[in-house]
Amino acid sequence: MDWRRPEDYRFTAELDAAGWAWQFLRRNNDYRADYLWFIQTWRQLEADYGAPPARDYFRWKQDARAWRVESELTGCGAEACPGENDRVLIECWMGAKWGFRKFPIDPMLDFPPELAWRDQTVAVETVTAWEIQTPERVALGFDLSLPLDVQLDAARRKLALLRHGQVQAGTLPPLSIRQGTPLWTRWLRLLDGLDAGVDMETTGAELGLADPLREASMARDTSAHGYRRLLLLPY
Repeated sequence: MDWRRPEDYRFTAELDAAGWAWQFLRRNNDYRADYLWFIQTWRQLEADYGAPPARDYFRWKQDARAWRVESELTGCGAEACPGENDRVLIECWMGAKWGFRKFPIDPMLDFPPELAWRDQTVAVETVTAWEIQTPERVALGFDLSLPLDVQLDAARRKLALLRHGQVQAGTLPPLSIRQGTPLWTRWLRLLDGLDAGVDMETTGAELGLADPLREASMARDTSAHGYRRLLLLPY
């Protein structure tokens, strides 16, 4: 697709959360490098031990190339990435690192036939006021000696009011797939233009960006890790 042609990106109007996450991940250079290493290693293993389902799985598992060290992954436990002796099979390592469940997907594929993402969780953290550095984060105080249900109801009302105010002010990122589609489409075109070797000034001017550096930074952040947030959004 040609990043200069808006019509080449009409497909984004039909993307769901899983599709959007893939479009950003496949533009991630680290993912591309990991996939290249993975598929080359996988093909070497297939050449030596056969392809599933006819492979010699016992010998395959004896080969050090079939494994990565579990400690390389943040939050990798027995449930997230099961393995043996603190090692994880390379296909599971890829899934645990990048957030999908099935066989790693070639980033050259625009539209994979199936996207099976792992469930995305939202961490509830204990924070202090001086740790809150972004407009979308807020800390509320609870008294653990009092009933929680009453406090949680009050907190929901408070959070709803705070969110409404930030939505009105335009300080929150998109809260749904439909709302985010125009912005994310622009970011895909921006990433593709930069990936094609076009300089930031030219790409920004072509797309009519007031602050191309800022948008490029946000687009890259979404490609690096923010794509997981998209999986949590309603349509």
